[in-house]
Amino acid sequence: MKAKYPDDARKLILDMAHREQVYTHDMNEKALSGAIQKDRLGQYIGGMIAIVGLVAAAWIAQYSAVAAGIIATLDLFGMVALFVAPRLLENRKNPDEV
Repeated sequence: MKAKYPDDARKLILDMAHREQVYTHDMNEKALSGAIQKDRLGQYIGGMIAIVGLVAAAWIAQYSAVAAGIIATLDLFGMVALFVAPRLLENRKNPDEV
């Protein structure tokens, strides 16, 4: 024998499922927006650190070209490593998704 739900119970179940789906979608959207904002802030801060490092290297160049070259090289190498290393590690974790 097949059990049937009353009309009001079916509507209640469908409404609960709809509210749960809306909530889940909202939470996923907020999480994605937060991750994007965090990444964007990190890029801005990283860019400012790179600019400050290059300006410091340019200022130090008038006193010591070797020291300025070392600072500029470390600054640029650090920025490349900052942006490239996470992508390399990501590809190493998921080699099928290349």
